[in-house]
Amino acid sequence: MRRYLDMLVYGGERRVTPGASPPVWRRLFHIVAGSSIPLAAIFIPETPMVWVLVVLAAQGMVLDLVRFRVGWLNSLFMHWLAPLLKEDEEVHITGATYMLIAALIVFVLYGKEVGIPVMFFLSLGDPVAAIVGRRMPGPRIMGKSPGGTAAFIAVGAAAVAVLVAADGIEHHWALWVGAGVAGVVELISLPPDDNLAIPLLAGTALFLLGL
Repeated sequence: MRRYLDMLVYGGERRVTPGASPPVWRRLFHIVAGSSIPLAAIFIPETPMVWVLVVLAAQGMVLDLVRFRVGWLNSLFMHWLAPLLKEDEEVHITGATYMLIAALIVFVLYGKEVGIPVMFFLSLGDPVAAIVGRRMPGPRIMGKSPGGTAAFIAVGAAAVAVLVAADGIEHHWALWVGAGVAGVVELISLPPDDNLAIPLLAGTALFLLGL
């Protein structure tokens, strides 16, 4: 049990890793797979969407916990999905599973009005922040570039503008604040994983602000 608790607590990732090659496929997967959740939620009624997330999150968690116990399955998992995974996910819950769990919690607690924008903040803003932050010179805050945070917030604001213009969500002033909250959460990298912390804290902020 202690091992599983450690896996859940120490699953984070620093954006800047000197000498590391850019994880292009992982970033692309993050954008495409992550954005598919809020895109689907625009068209699928809320209750069926929640049940879809229940099934997907449960499958992800079960797969992670089983592969931790079955060495050959874990090796196969890491081999075939190597371009999409971080090295530490061999012994940690994957970012994809955390994303599904976060989406489920946000949609259950706060509904589609909150779930759709915050999942776009994560799916679009997080990889852009990582790409920009790697290339941005200057000081670092907890190993991350403030320029990457600015890029995150800008992408989140752009996502809000597009969603509102396309009638995907109703406009509310709190959406712009939520993009900023999500950017700050990404900067400080709260454990266990950004994919969990960003939607939960940004979603809570939007809910408290009246969305």
